[in-house]
Amino acid sequence: MRVSTWRDLGTFRCDLREQSAVEQGYADGVAVVRQVEVLARWQAIVNIGLSELHRLTVRGRTLRIVSIQNADEADRRAVIQCVEVN
Repeated sequence: MRVSTWRDLGTFRCDLREQSAVEQGYADGVAVVRQVEVLARWQAIVNIGLSELHRLTVRGRTLRIVSIQNADEADRRAVIQCVEVN
């Protein structure tokens, strides 16, 4: 059974890059959905146990994780694809 509350896993340094933004129907109205890419060190992600079930907070923005990729399978850089809905 899933837990419906949020808790902090930890912190890590990252670089936030906006990929695209589109306006679309969402829930009961129109929302802006932004695709965001977050770059971080792979070992930092492994150390805190980050997965696609978690949310990220970067500069006050809450991001839903879509995927986490190990760039070039080199265990050096993590590419985290996220979505922000406003």
